[in-house]
Amino acid sequence: MDEISHPKQRGQCSEAAILFEFTRRGVTVLEPFGDNERYDFVVEIAGTFYRVQVKTGRLTNGRVQFETRSSGTLTRRVKKEGYDGQIDIFAVYAPEIEESYIVPINEAPKTSMGLRVEQARKKSPNVNWADEFELDSWVNSVRA
Repeated sequence: MDEISHPKQRGQCSEAAILFEFTRRGVTVLEPFGDNERYDFVVEIAGTFYRVQVKTGRLTNGRVQFETRSSGTLTRRVKKEGYDGQIDIFAVYAPEIEESYIVPINEAPKTSMGLRVEQARKKSPNVNWADEFELDSWVNSVRA
């Protein structure tokens, strides 16, 4: 995907990419009417519904980095708010590598998360490997 500068357009491109990935796997996608829900859409897999919040991941230092909270402006102040109890999964699209990942809300930190796609220079026991969060793996696990 070419570099898109406006945040709203970047988000729309990520949503379209994730929608495509779900629908090409035969997953039913439901979109809410209006723009007032905390989730972007809902997917139904094996009779269970999952509220999905789409995030654009940025490739930084060998990892796909994304925010696990929303940012909004209120009277020139930025308000950041988490998604606890309002979504079930984050669907992350990384345009630089054209990959999609699913992170359950209960596995996501409160502010941001990195999914490692390359070995780090320093060893760390707290690494979230991107291949453990691949969209296909998650879809197959909830279909089982």
